[in-house]
Amino acid sequence: MVWPAGEAAFVTGAASGIGLGIARALVGAGAKVALADVDEARLSEVAEELRTAGGTVTAVPLDVSDEAGWTAAADTAEAALGPISILCNVAGVNGGGTIEDTPFKVWRWVQGVNIDGMFLGVHTFVPRMKARGTRAHILNTASISGLVAMPHVGAYTASKFASVGFTKVLRQELGDTDIDVSLLVPGTVATRINYTAGEAEARLLDREPNREVIEANHAVLAKGADPDAVGQQVVEALQERAPVIVTHREWGELHRRECAEIGAAFDAFDGRHGPDTTARMLLDGATPVSA
Repeated sequence: MVWPAGEAAFVTGAASGIGLGIARALVGAGAKVALADVDEARLSEVAEELRTAGGTVTAVPLDVSDEAGWTAAADTAEAALGPISILCNVAGVNGGGTIEDTPFKVWRWVQGVNIDGMFLGVHTFVPRMKARGTRAHILNTASISGLVAMPHVGAYTASKFASVGFTKVLRQELGDTDIDVSLLVPGTVATRINYTAGEAEARLLDREPNREVIEANHAVLAKGADPDAVGQQVVEALQERAPVIVTHREWGELHRRECAEIGAAFDAFDGRHGPDTTARMLLDGATPVSA
């Protein structure tokens, strides 16, 4: 069998968008899949669709920002499918507007789903994966907004920048294990995130959704990549143990411009504080000891 055939995967945000695309691709590759999502009605429909297509799946209702729900969700998934060897942290929300106009409640909600949920997934499954000592893989979903700062979506951008750093650290910390770590950096993908997140934010703030804004943003996303095609790309990348997965090369130039500004500041600095021994250790391949 070709990996991941026969493996069991846990995919968050699996009821729609990229999460569903990855779930479909995993099923197509012969994996068993636990579908996790906060939208129970949609989750049930998706589970039935994939079973009808011949897949082995189980539906696991889960709010990824709820610490208490993760252990039960993992236990449920493994009771149904066997040991989880693939974790795909895909669930995400967008919310707020400019940083000045974003309510703190919305800020915390976005961070809770996009980065806290990722942390909780890793915290739940890594000890189980380590204990088994067999090949495993973690996929964390960032965004091009985690590499290129996007105005008017400050909460989302902050959470995605955090997910990039989190994933890079995780890869280094698991470097001597059998657990591979990949970072998914999607560009524009035709998902329903503006509908689902817009409606959820409105409920959070106890107000009506701004349909005009939601529709305008969705019109942009609708021109993006097919989530199923992204899902297939992800599974191929996991098979190859790729550390980073991008969906659109056009963003590369914008990312290089972003990096150039910081690089120029380093190049221009006069070194008045003397050498930094921690940086020297990293350049020499050593790992600084944390406090």
